[in-house]
Amino acid sequence: MNTYFKQLKKRSLYEDIASQMLGLISEGKYARGDRLPGEREMADLLGVNRSTLREALRVLEFMRVIEKRVGEGIFVIADDTSFGLETVIFRFMSEDGLDVDSLTDAYNAITVIEGVMAELAVRRMSPDEQGQLKDLLVRMEQAVETGESFTALDREFHLALNRASKSPVLMGIASTIWVMLERYAVVLFGSREIREKCGRDHQRIVSALEAGKDKECRRLVEDHFRWARQALFECEGI
Repeated sequence: MNTYFKQLKKRSLYEDIASQMLGLISEGKYARGDRLPGEREMADLLGVNRSTLREALRVLEFMRVIEKRVGEGIFVIADDTSFGLETVIFRFMSEDGLDVDSLTDAYNAITVIEGVMAELAVRRMSPDEQGQLKDLLVRMEQAVETGESFTALDREFHLALNRASKSPVLMGIASTIWVMLERYAVVLFGSREIREKCGRDHQRIVSALEAGKDKECRRLVEDHFRWARQALFECEGI
């Protein structure tokens, strides 16, 4: 019987699960190349539902700590030296989130980094990657009405765009910042008006990508994150 995972004593947020899994890797319980238990078994071991577990797995996948392989399972692709900053963020960030100054800094940083990656993506993106982004646009449009899965789809969109940049260094930095901002997406996308605006922004970004307009794509992504920061602050009354 697998005894590595510990049941959480209260209903867990995905940050709690991800933090525990990062800890298992840093402690050497799981090493690069190891296969993790299946989703059902992992959810039972942690004492959470599978949808909550999947949120944590998405974050870890975004951080390039794990990788899902179709028909094979979930594998660790990071080692205990490759995600120190992410571990610090999970373990030391206040339960109430970032303070206003830190949140502003995080948005300022992600705005610049995502903009640069978008510009690179225009030059390096494959036709298959373009198709993936267009498919995500359709799925996001369908999710606007109810908001169901919209947050996860937004994350997938930016992950796909970032991967297309073929810049692992920038992706690593961006993934760390995304971990800090994840919890605020739920607040932001609670509004249908905001979901609609986000979808329109993404459509413009993809249009610029398809047209090969690298500078325009960068500007659109930077504007998108500036808008998201302002919209979040308004939602939070900051």
